[in-house]
Amino acid sequence: MNRPPAYERRFAHPSGSRPNGDSREEGQRDRDRILYSSAFRRLTGVTQVVGPLEGHIFHNRLTHTIEVAQIARRIAEKLKRDHPARMDERGGLDPEVVEAAALAHDLGHPPFGHVAEKELDRLALDAGAVDGFEGNAQSFRILTRLAAHREDYRGLNLTRATLNAVLKYPWYRGENAARPDKFGAYRSDAEDFEFARAGFTTQSRSLEALIMDHADAVAYSVHDLDDFYRAGLVPLEQLRHDFDQYLERFKASGKVTPEAVDRQETALWNLVQLLPVERRYGATYEERVQLRTATSRLIDEFVSGLELSDGPDDLELKVPEDREVRMRFLQRLVWDHVIENPRLATQQHGQREIIRGLFRVYLKAIRDLDRTLIPGSFQKDLDEVTSSPKNERAAEEVRLAVDIVASLTDRQATTLHRRLTGVAPGSVTDILWG
Repeated sequence: MNRPPAYERRFAHPSGSRPNGDSREEGQRDRDRILYSSAFRRLTGVTQVVGPLEGHIFHNRLTHTIEVAQIARRIAEKLKRDHPARMDERGGLDPEVVEAAALAHDLGHPPFGHVAEKELDRLALDAGAVDGFEGNAQSFRILTRLAAHREDYRGLNLTRATLNAVLKYPWYRGENAARPDKFGAYRSDAEDFEFARAGFTTQSRSLEALIMDHADAVAYSVHDLDDFYRAGLVPLEQLRHDFDQYLERFKASGKVTPEAVDRQETALWNLVQLLPVERRYGATYEERVQLRTATSRLIDEFVSGLELSDGPDDLELKVPEDREVRMRFLQRLVWDHVIENPRLATQQHGQREIIRGLFRVYLKAIRDLDRTLIPGSFQKDLDEVTSSPKNERAAEEVRLAVDIVASLTDRQATTLHRRLTGVAPGSVTDILWG
């Protein structure tokens, strides 16, 4: 089983073009391009679970991404070390490509995170964009079209290997019945998508994409729980006393089958025993050390014992059931105590109002050709929309409005909404766009 041919080829300059003296490997160049992009820096101002202005105790989208990249790279290095023959048989495994994909995987997340993702999807569909909005598809669009790198091409012109590794859901909207709400690219970006998927005949993911996805799950299983326990929102100190109740709620959640929970009950109890949570977190030195030790052990367990098997297009990464169930259990604790908390729900209501207001303003400005409201970074896109065929123009207008709103940080979105609605006009010297 080999990787597709020309896996290091780029869409633009496929025969290779680099400055004299650039000795980096192709995967290293991809990683560096993503790391230095403005889309990557923007993530410091985007919600992970709660807004970045809540304080450094919580992960923002950037700190989460950095940790995903670290975990993904370590998994790739471990697989290369533990399975050298199988890696050679498939044509290799480049940790640089895996890390690049992890650095890029959340670039498309809009301000306010998943609540805005759902709202933008609804707004785009209602306005006539048949693909709606999806954060993973937006990440792919940023890499292949929206990011700025050179005059002679759009996007970052990454290798086929990295683009395919970013595709957590390698299909278009509506093509996968098991995940109808998830997809990896818009049909308007089909040329880049087909380039990335060359050599793959099914909807199977590349090994690099599977590693990136597992690293993402490990990171938010452990670090989100860590955040909200320390903030006093997840009462881990109750787990041992109320373990049976938590177990029944976990079974009812549908995240894993009740049979799997029953099989892994002992593993779940051992997980609870591992957590140093005999009392409410008080931020003492000893408690901080114990928590760091526990999270380190959890991450080590979740990245160990991964199995490889032959898939239709590439090697597949198998996560042992005990690891999968324990990760889902930790994720459910955050969901129960934070995601479904009324305090977060009321905040999200206001965030949806902001997204709706901004989308309407920018869509109207695009249709009216009001350039004064369109940020400079999207003026070129507006020119392309105005020159497109009439039968395609309406959908492209919606897509451009979505691109603008999705490119904002939480703070930008809030400030612009206040300014555009007259609530807080601000100053003419305010820097709103970089």
